[in-house]
Amino acid sequence: MLTGERLYPPYKIAALVQLLSEDGTPAEATLRGTGLDPADLHDVACRTSVEQFLLACRNAMRLSRDRSTPFRLGARLPLSDFGMYGLLLLSSTSVRDCFRLAVKYQLLATPALAIDEAESGRHTLWIFPDEASRGLPEDLRMFLIEQQVTQQVRHLHDALGTDCHPISACFTHPAPAHSELYRQFLRCPCVFNWHRSEIRYPKEVLDRRPRLANALTAATLQATCESLVADAEASLGFAGKVYRTLRAMRNPGASMTAVASALKMTERTLRRRLADEETAFSTISHHIKYCVATQHLRSSRASIEQVAAIAGFSDPANFRRAFLRWTSMSPAQFRRLQRIPPRRGSTG
Repeated sequence: MLTGERLYPPYKIAALVQLLSEDGTPAEATLRGTGLDPADLHDVACRTSVEQFLLACRNAMRLSRDRSTPFRLGARLPLSDFGMYGLLLLSSTSVRDCFRLAVKYQLLATPALAIDEAESGRHTLWIFPDEASRGLPEDLRMFLIEQQVTQQVRHLHDALGTDCHPISACFTHPAPAHSELYRQFLRCPCVFNWHRSEIRYPKEVLDRRPRLANALTAATLQATCESLVADAEASLGFAGKVYRTLRAMRNPGASMTAVASALKMTERTLRRRLADEETAFSTISHHIKYCVATQHLRSSRASIEQVAAIAGFSDPANFRRAFLRWTSMSPAQFRRLQRIPPRRGSTG
């Protein structure tokens, strides 16, 4: 994830500054090191980066001993704060579309964590893949998870106009000393030391209609979001261009030669320009293959061999080895785990 690009209005940082200000922390202290001052948070032209948000969160963790801070932050970030992205989700014609579009356009939402959605048996899942946050310190990762899960519950409430609490919430980290806050804010049984972080709702919620549902408005806003995502990706530099090119190709396993040809340059030039941005073609290729593979393992009935081919592997054995390297489990184990319901009422 490229975290340094300034693409986002400062709504998340502003909400965090306001929250800590109410607790007696000066805005300047929360913003220390971000390059922002309080006046910037009221400037409609101001754009911030994920990196600046992460710095503000680190400051909050240092300045406040109140472990409810990330939960309270998530609870005070309504969908209406998220610009066209939020308005699109509010006007979606079903919760199923709301979830699908939230994932599709997550680049527009200051994405400090990755999000995904899936259906499993009698449940619908809102998933927070750990792979995207492995490089973060554990305490910061926990802060972000606590903020994100509470924010998601708030967003479903905004869409429906009424409370709709999860039936369970699961987290990969051990039960913390403040685990009671999870139950207090999420109002559901919570499981710790789980194999992934997720929120589960009854599958029936997917067919519910948001209170502001409007098919024409949603279609118009989706076109706007498509344009905004294209603009955002274009600003991500050459690596973003390679991502877009490889993602648009029919084969996620396309070679560097094929991508270089599509970009009308030599492999050597492609390799050098990616190195200038401190990344490599293999990093981008593996990320896209991983995303395609996990999506199909979660949501399709394709065999492991078929998923391997869809993800761009000519040899299923190579796919299994790569998947084991990415996730520390086999594709079959990963698929089975998507279907295991958490123990109701367990706390870790």
